[in-house]
Amino acid sequence: MIKFYKNYIAILTINFFFSLIPFEGKTDEIEVVTEYLEPYQIKNSDGSLGGFSPDVVAALFKITKDHPKIQIMPWARAYEVALNNPNILIYSIARTKLRNKKFHWIGALKEERLYFWGLKKHYTKANYKVAALKNLKIAVSRNSNSAQYLIAQGFSNIYQLANERQNMDMLFIDRVDLILATQITIETRAKNLGYDFNKLQRLHEVAALNNKLSIAFSLETAPTLIKKYQAAFQQLVTNGQLAKIKEKWKLY
Repeated sequence: MIKFYKNYIAILTINFFFSLIPFEGKTDEIEVVTEYLEPYQIKNSDGSLGGFSPDVVAALFKITKDHPKIQIMPWARAYEVALNNPNILIYSIARTKLRNKKFHWIGALKEERLYFWGLKKHYTKANYKVAALKNLKIAVSRNSNSAQYLIAQGFSNIYQLANERQNMDMLFIDRVDLILATQITIETRAKNLGYDFNKLQRLHEVAALNNKLSIAFSLETAPTLIKKYQAAFQQLVTNGQLAKIKEKWKLY
């Protein structure tokens, strides 16, 4: 009996130590879709993809030992690809109520607070009620969480464009009245496009759009793949690597 007990303990110990060896099994090539979204995903001077989110995703793949096949495309297309195809990883995607059951969620990159923005020459105060903004012309990216929210709320004058840069261009040439964005993204975008951020007025926080910008897999993805990437992301959190990447990009 004592011998059996010792053997049992030895087996448990061996199994425990094997469980600490991360992701040494079969590796996969993973289709990844994303967009340029300053400051999270940026286009480097050499044309490569850089920024906070790509750094996190690279760290994730370093743990899983899989090989990413990354495609950069307009958000509307990236969203459709991930929505309708199996085993697709997508980032950075806002986790909202409308999307919650449409994807498998791997981990949150950053919390976001979204606001309506207009030009100060048209709006002199900081707080407007939604009713006062509902009939104005609003530019959003196609298939974005902002577009989905506005449609669900019955906004009628919505201009769905290919990307966020076009939204800002439309605002500054007075083709639309409002855009939706976080403080950090609109500041970064204004700087990169040569616009004066100080000419913009924050009008109203859209609390229903506040979300966690995340990494997700398409719905028809193998459960083993989901678990592997969720565990890998948790490892980034617990070992402090996610916090270090946030610090590198000054995203506190």
